[in-house]
Amino acid sequence: MPQTQPHTAQIVGETPAWMAELYSSFDTLDLDAVLAHFSDDCRIRFGNGEPTVGHDGFLAGAGAFLQSVRGICHRFRQVWQCGDQAVLVADVDYSCHNGSALSLPAVTLLHRRPDGLIDDMQVVLDVTPLFTV
Repeated sequence: MPQTQPHTAQIVGETPAWMAELYSSFDTLDLDAVLAHFSDDCRIRFGNGEPTVGHDGFLAGAGAFLQSVRGICHRFRQVWQCGDQAVLVADVDYSCHNGSALSLPAVTLLHRRPDGLIDDMQVVLDVTPLFTV
């Protein structure tokens, strides 16, 4: 039997277009555009919260949070890819309704299906400081 090389994650030189489009949608708070990147049965988990399933689950979970901030801007530090999985290391700048601003580090793990839709997303981020400014 021929030996196959194990998949090795590699840092990418340029952010993949699909990822740039996804986070542009997040940054403009365009939830319809965000959901266009996800499968109907997607599983999404933010921080230590319960995972949501499907578009309706995402909207129920993320909708209230996104309304609690005035704006978001993701600044990519590193993007790693390995087959159908990707890891994004970013600083996320939040603008709050009270005029304050805060930058928080985040790591996101993404899995894409062969059709390009994301079916699993895990965001490792502590948003607690947002509610203390």
